[in-house]
Amino acid sequence: MKLHFCKNETGNIQVQIETGTVLSEFNYIEMLKQLTQDNQIECDWGALDEGERTKLKELLDKIKEAVNTGMNRPLE
Repeated sequence: MKLHFCKNETGNIQVQIETGTVLSEFNYIEMLKQLTQDNQIECDWGALDEGERTKLKELLDKIKEAVNTGMNRPLE
């Protein structure tokens, strides 16, 4: 899965998710669906500064870890 980050005209961070060759607005359901198939995240950081990248990397690592934990747990 690949996420594309950019800043809009007001300086807020926006995210798009790449599905195949199509970019679409970020959607948590689509992200989780893709992570359950392949728990990997690539990022195009755009114009984000190093501090923003670091915080997002930490968040994405926690998400990947949670998906990995959930996928390796037996269903009850």
